Amino acid sequence: MKARTKNLIRAGLMVMALEAGGMMVTTDTGVGMPCAAAAQQTNKDGYVAKTTPVQPQTKVDLAKLTIPQSVSTADPQAMPKTVALYKYLKGMAGSGQILYGHQNDMHRKVGKALPSCSDTYDVVGDYPAVVGMDGLALTGNELELTPAEKAAGMTLADKLAKVAINADRHGAIVTMSCHMPNFDKVSRREKIDGKYDYTGYSPNVTDGNVVSRIMPGGDLNAVYNGYLDMVADFDRQLQAADVPLLFRPFHENNGSWFWWGAGHCTPQEFCQLFRYTVTYFQQKGLHNMLYVYSPGGGDIKSEGDYQLTYPGNSYVDIAGFDMYHRDPEKGDGFLQGDFTDVLNIVEKFAKTHDKVGAATEVGILDGNSAMSKKHNHDKDWFREAMGIMDKHHMAYFMTWSNFDETNFDQPYMIDATYGHEMINNFIDFYNAPESIFASQNADYSTLK
Repeated sequence: MKARTKNLIRAGLMVMALEAGGMMVTTDTGVGMPCAAAAQQTNKDGYVAKTTPVQPQTKVDLAKLTIPQSVSTADPQAMPKTVALYKYLKGMAGSGQILYGHQNDMHRKVGKALPSCSDTYDVVGDYPAVVGMDGLALTGNELELTPAEKAAGMTLADKLAKVAINADRHGAIVTMSCHMPNFDKVSRREKIDGKYDYTGYSPNVTDGNVVSRIMPGGDLNAVYNGYLDMVADFDRQLQAADVPLLFRPFHENNGSWFWWGAGHCTPQEFCQLFRYTVTYFQQKGLHNMLYVYSPGGGDIKSEGDYQLTYPGNSYVDIAGFDMYHRDPEKGDGFLQGDFTDVLNIVEKFAKTHDKVGAATEVGILDGNSAMSKKHNHDKDWFREAMGIMDKHHMAYFMTWSNFDETNFDQPYMIDATYGHEMINNFIDFYNAPESIFASQNADYSTLK
């Protein structure tokens, strides 16, 4: 997202690591300690007591969904469970219910004094129906290896795959975006053990004419392929575990804040890049992916705007968009106005092209940053936004990541009693029959 690209990576952040024996907190020194031993947060300033009870929820009834008998996926060789997931998402769109998603939910969190791996779980005792992750975890920006893991030969791809498989086993659907580094910058670094160094955060470095140079025949093609191979190493483990992946590359491409965005390549070059990437993974034998197209909603004023960089029906399964509500106030008209206008366009496009519609990245912005710790003026935003998205046949919507108390996109608990000022409103959102979380996801693998 445009407003937060410089806020996503913060030096010294504590990284949450899933271990076979439980959740660990890893400091920037690499010394791990059990969560229970972590310093307890005692400052209740701005935090409220959790008072709203979490109500038992029921699973989605597949028999009540309109499930298509057959579907066409971008990958003609898509694995049976991946095809079944696509059918499920089609059934969820327009069902009267919508899947809730949260980025990095099972490996990054604010509530580090609590033993779970998830802020969502801390609040409602459940995980999101859609769990997001990013290629930044594969480059060490959003995930770290402990000394013991390094000694055992574990890679970041191995560790992130464990997170993804764990999410799937808890009933969640896994999606992945990629804040890819500027490959011109990568090419200028010394290699490490003969491999390109993709560390650091540089998708917002827009010079270097990267898009044309990473395509076949370009001088950066090998650098780009090396990055894709890293993603493939991660996804190959998901495929072996029969875990589908919603892959969402080159998001918000109609903006200018990423090197793959408008002004840094032509629409034709973008489409060629998207198609090349999809084909690359399929040629690697990866057939567990559904592919997601997600331009930024703020620049979508017509179906023509949305269509401009659309790679084509043979390369896309999910028609999404990213859009944030800046400084929401009750009755400010954004959800019923600009947001609904974009929903209408995406809904119509998805129907016309026989795709699944989704709000792939939405949420609240306080100024140019994430949610506010205090004084949020529309504490019911999650329920209000959900109601509008659901009516426009979106299968799911996803909010961005919780990093720390200054950079988060979803309410969280700071200890067992107190949490963000919207926790009780978030529980109301969870309790609403329209919202679907991981434990409520149907076993879509039964769809044939």
